[in-house]
Amino acid sequence: TDESYAVASQRYQSPGPVANRHWYYLGSAVFMYGNWQLCTFIGIVTGTRFEALADWGLEFAMVVTFIGIVVPLLVTMPMMLCAVVAGTVSLALRDLPNQLGLMVGALAGMLVGLAARRLS
Repeated sequence: TDESYAVASQRYQSPGPVANRHWYYLGSAVFMYGNWQLCTFIGIVTGTRFEALADWGLEFAMVVTFIGIVVPLLVTMPMMLCAVVAGTVSLALRDLPNQLGLMVGALAGMLVGLAARRLS
């Protein structure tokens, strides 16, 4: 659902008639579901051939998925600065307890993005 939302939200924000935009979302969701099923099948068939992948875990897959969702949405300099600062600070502080580094990184990214937006 996250991927379908990311794809469809760009379409909903574009100018033009709104009447049939829900069909765009449905098409996106159906395609994403089919893609999910295909990739699951490929993973089942080929996953046992790559034993080291089990060590990476779902955490890696989730991070890569959301990077793929977010990067195309970064269209202005303040957005790019926000993402870079948030990612850098989060990585630098990743050893803090309770994933506090992620929260500090998100806050730092938002503040830098806000400052960059006001200056531009």
